[in-house]
Amino acid sequence: MSDNTLPEYAFKPKPGQTQWWAGDPEQLPSFHPGNRHRHFITRRNVLSREQCQVLIDCFERHRQERTVKSAGEYWSGRYIWQRNLPEREIDAIRLMQQLRFLSLSLLMQSLPRTDPLFSDSAQIVRWDPGADLVCHVDNLEPDGRPNPTPHRAFSSMVYLNDGYEGGETYFPGHNLRIKPEAGALVLFGSGPEYVHGVTRVMKGLRYTYAGWFTYDKTMEDPGATAVF
Repeated sequence: MSDNTLPEYAFKPKPGQTQWWAGDPEQLPSFHPGNRHRHFITRRNVLSREQCQVLIDCFERHRQERTVKSAGEYWSGRYIWQRNLPEREIDAIRLMQQLRFLSLSLLMQSLPRTDPLFSDSAQIVRWDPGADLVCHVDNLEPDGRPNPTPHRAFSSMVYLNDGYEGGETYFPGHNLRIKPEAGALVLFGSGPEYVHGVTRVMKGLRYTYAGWFTYDKTMEDPGATAVF
């Protein structure tokens, strides 16, 4: 990736670089997901608060036996893949699948290229007090090497609750920090144009739904097109 192909809000990967950004996210202006932004797709109320609670309750019912335990100390026990939920959780699976379809539709409507886009993995994530996430991108390391998911082209996030302190998603290249709102969807690119992190959760539990999209058909989630 050459420097002249990156827009001004992108961070440039550099050999030997170990982090994308080291500033203070609390200094970034707050942005409400109900507002429009030319570089993001945002929608409010893609889920009602009752529907958000369905996903939270589903996560908590299966937190002990279904969360991933092999993802390293930081992520262990914090997320459940949609594909690992039991079939009896039909209400939760249906909601997650609807979010996939909506996100994919919004992306395809807004993209200038016509290549087909496919749904990659999706998960529910719990963020306990003290949890944060350093600046990263979803398909590349800061030194330019591919990360474990180089096929990802777009990322989606839905806030499932908002009754906590901290836990704001921030994008330093775009000079903004998103104020959480239950049921709000944010769609953005997975590369260095969208370096992002999460501020520390100071109080309460934060729940999010995360999903990714790819142009690589071989990386499509086998269950992504199922109708529930």
